Formats: sequence, structure tokens, C-alpha cells
Amino acid sequence: MKKLLQCCAMMVLAGLVAVNAAAEEAPEFPQGSTPVLMVGDSMMRILGANMEKEFRQAGIQPAVAFSSLGSGLVRPSVFNWFNRLDELLKENKPETVFVALGTNDKQALETEDGAIVPYGGPAWESAYRECIARFMDQLLAADVDLVVWFLLPPMKDPAVQEHAQIVNRIATELAGEEARKDKFFLYDMASCFSRKPGVYSQYMMDQSGAAIMVRDPDGIHLAVGGAKAVAKACVKNFYKDR
Repeated sequence: MKKLLQCCAMMVLAGLVAVNAAAEEAPEFPQGSTPVLMVGDSMMRILGANMEKEFRQAGIQPAVAFSSLGSGLVRPSVFNWFNRLDELLKENKPETVFVALGTNDKQALETEDGAIVPYGGPAWESAYRECIARFMDQLLAADVDLVVWFLLPPMKDPAVQEHAQIVNRIATELAGEEARKDKFFLYDMASCFSRKPGVYSQYMMDQSGAAIMVRDPDGIHLAVGGAKAVAKACVKNFYKDR
């Protein structure tokens, strides 16, 4: 596993579009060999359940999902993701971790010393960058072989979409840094259910022409149809011998 990751470069998986020119395809791991952990906020709730099901059907076990509704990285006094991640890593000892975070972080940020940084602007972005970097480095310190970081999909509300783009930009920049780029992959889940890149779509047509709801009516989260599509794509893109 570790030898394989040494030769893999970071990429954005929207049709496998490489960020690093040396990366040509996603890593594939033999069926049944990789403990998988899925962690995240409310975006991971339905997605994680469907990923557990798809991994189980593909014989990829153990695969465990943990989500915390309404949580994020900016309010550790409400829910401390750093502490919880440490617990999950020790409990599961995963080799692959899928992460979906940032949906609920459109708010003031609470620093470790208790200071409050108002949302928006350079000060908030700088503090939030430190939060994501810390989370990513916890995964590296746990000797995780591969981290798949889900980019937030297009949002219906323009203000929420602007926030999603900020989160995605920061995550992309941090994942591309030298210390992380060989183990971090960015996955554009919207490629599984958006008709046009960067455009919000609540419904998609299946092969029979029937409309499938892929996004929740709140304009933010995934519906079951979208979660199923992403889960199937993860198995297809990351695991062989299915």
C-alpha cells in the first residue's frame, strides 16, 4: 500500500483531471485489503451510509462512516473535530480516509485561545486555513496512506456557493503542498450528478429518462440519489477487482 502511494500524485477527480501533470490515474487498492474511514459533517451523513453499503457489496471491509450534524472546524467548543478525529483514527487505524467538511463553517471562527474571528475577509480565511491544515496533518501523523478530500459541490444559494468556493480553494492549496501532495486526492463529487460544471442541479436523468433527485431541497446537501452516485464512483475510481 505505502509503496503504491509513493508514486501517486494529487489530482482533482472530476473525470480524473490531474493537478500534477505526472498523475494519470487514481490509485487502486485490492479488494478487502484497506480499512476505510469516512468522516465529515452533515454532508457525510447520507453519503457515508451509502459508501458503507457500496464498499460492503464490493467486499471492501472494514469500512466505517462517522458524521456529526451541524458540526465544523470553526467552533471547537461546540464540537471538537480534532479530538474526535484522533479518537477515530486510534479506534479504526484506517489506511484510507474520505473527508467531507466545510458545509457548516460559514460563521465566525473560534481560535484555540478563545478569540472570535468574524466570518469573511483575510483574517477569517487565514484562521480557517490553519484549521484545515491541522486536520490534514493529523491524518498524516496517523500514517494514513490515502486521504480523499471531497470538494463541496455547487450550492443553490449564491452566498453559500461563495463560501463553498473559498473552502474548496483553501483545501486545494493545502493538499497540493509538498508535504501532503502524495497522499491527498481532491474528489469533485459534483462530477457525478451536475449537468454542467459549477452549476447546481437538483435532478438528473437516469438511463431510462426518469428524473432522479440528487440534491436535497435545502440546496446544500446530497439527496439519496446523489449520495448513491458518489459512493458508486468512489468504488469505481479507487478500488479494483470489484
